[in-house]
Amino acid sequence: MAPADGSLAQHKRIRWGVRAALTLGVVASTVANVLHAVDNPISQTIAAWPPLALLFTVELISRVPVHRRWLATVRLVATAVIAGIAAWVSYWHMADVIARYGETGASPYLIPLTVDGLVIVASVCLVELGSRIRSLSEQVTQ
Repeated sequence: MAPADGSLAQHKRIRWGVRAALTLGVVASTVANVLHAVDNPISQTIAAWPPLALLFTVELISRVPVHRRWLATVRLVATAVIAGIAAWVSYWHMADVIARYGETGASPYLIPLTVDGLVIVASVCLVELGSRIRSLSEQVTQ
């Protein structure tokens, strides 16, 4: 096995761990949004949408290679907008749910930042890993 092969396999394994971390953050955000929603399936579905949209968007930008810089910029800006919306909505839903279930003081306002932080770090890592994996794959095929 060539050095790039081993590194490629290692990066792919790491990518699964990063995806698991991203999924965990999105699940936590989605659950808080659904708990905050009015108790009916339509409200809960609407509340679940922002973090799921972010998950799918991050997967897309991490998997689709860049061919045109301006299109990549559009994708990144759109992802940032979706992330901002998802973070804003989910932050306040989660803060309300955390307070409702007994946390006091600063905790209801800080705990959501840990979820959003995890999602941000995992998203950036996934995009970087996708780029690195594509680069290593090209080295292996050459």
